Amino acid sequence: MVPFKYISPKTKNEVLEILKEEKVKACIVAGCTNVLPNIRDKKIVSKVLVDISDIEELRGISKEKDKVCIGPLTTIAELTNSEAISKEGEVLYQAAEQFADPIVRNNATVGGNLVTASPAADMAVPLLTLDAILKIESIERKRGVRLKDFFIGPEKTILREDEMITGIEFESSNINKNGCFIKLGLRKAMAIAVASIAVNLEVRENKIAQVRIAMGSVAPTPIRLTVVEGFLKNKEVNSNGLIEEAINKVREEVDPISDIRASAEYRRYVSGILFKRAFNKLT
Repeated sequence: MVPFKYISPKTKNEVLEILKEEKVKACIVAGCTNVLPNIRDKKIVSKVLVDISDIEELRGISKEKDKVCIGPLTTIAELTNSEAISKEGEVLYQAAEQFADPIVRNNATVGGNLVTASPAADMAVPLLTLDAILKIESIERKRGVRLKDFFIGPEKTILREDEMITGIEFESSNINKNGCFIKLGLRKAMAIAVASIAVNLEVRENKIAQVRIAMGSVAPTPIRLTVVEGFLKNKEVNSNGLIEEAINKVREEVDPISDIRASAEYRRYVSGILFKRAFNKLT
């Protein structure tokens, strides 16, 4: 194995100083559920490993006025044990419960899952329907970015080489309390999604007041289905033919590929089925 330089900073500012100095050579690590396999497969070589796992200010879940705040070092297991997540972001709670197995959930972090930018990232899909905002920092600047604008391609994000995620936030709102997440894999546990969907829905007087739909493994990045959302808004929930027309629009909006897990045709077909199941569970 190629030797790596290893640094274990104790504060967020120390990390940001290292990123400023090392830039593209730096590789932030925490749970290492993705990093270690990539090192083994030589996808990561000659990097400075910056271990941030001891930085408490980047960990935890809190409710602040009208929003829920998640530290990027928060583990998936911590999501499943959080009352704030189960009450304010049900769709994220469901996704966390279906994530890998207990050992991986105890180590994998929310921030780590997002920055890998996999089209199948399990945390990205529910956080997209929660309309999450990422707090991003470098030593010189801070900015907030909506998660829907964060991914720019497979394993590519808008993060600059001197930046890191320092927080994840979503609103405490009616729509965010009513969500459904469904993951289709080739087996019941430890499966990378063939396709996944999250739907958040708010109904008023039998009409769809708000709806957010996101999918994973059906496009180069996790995506919001904004065309389908626009079609459904203000429609009567039980109007004739609504679901079938929405299913067709879902299949038109996704952009899947064929790989070892499934063909593009199968992913396109099953996308509509997953949408129907999720929508029916919420109505």
